[in-house]
Amino acid sequence: MTGPAGQRPSGEERRKSAEPRTPIDQKHMKNLVRLLRRIAVTVVGTVILAVGLVLLVAPGPGILVILLAVAVFALEYAWARRHLVAARALARSAAEKTATSRIATATAVLFGLGSIGLGTVLIFTDVLPLSGAGTGAGVALGGLTVLVTTAYGMREVRQAQRAAGADREQEADPGE
Repeated sequence: MTGPAGQRPSGEERRKSAEPRTPIDQKHMKNLVRLLRRIAVTVVGTVILAVGLVLLVAPGPGILVILLAVAVFALEYAWARRHLVAARALARSAAEKTATSRIATATAVLFGLGSIGLGTVLIFTDVLPLSGAGTGAGVALGGLTVLVTTAYGMREVRQAQRAAGADREQEADPGE
């Protein structure tokens, strides 16, 4: 694009010739970005969900992958946020129930360690049926999840006990 006599237009002339953006254009851009984000979240979430469904029947952490898909969907969809909140509440409740019982805690820790051990055996040997890296990693990940959930529940119960103890001390010494 050249001006008279083959000269390039100045910056001021270019600004005058360019059409200014209107608020409508900006609104359309925002809507387009939202739509593209929603499409991307839907595609990624659907792929992760499909992998999780396959892992339900194949060896692997199917439920964890499905929960990951719901977390991805929760970025854009209210229904997924509701399901994610419900899943978190169930996990928190199970963790706290396990943490309040010493027998349940010991059982969960032993199960988690056993799963990690079995996963390691499945990864490095071909003696057992369905041995392999995928199966072993899935079993080990399940065991690690049990250990992390148990530790989280124990931490939450201890914090609640400390808070209750601090409240009782405050009630006992109202004058201070």
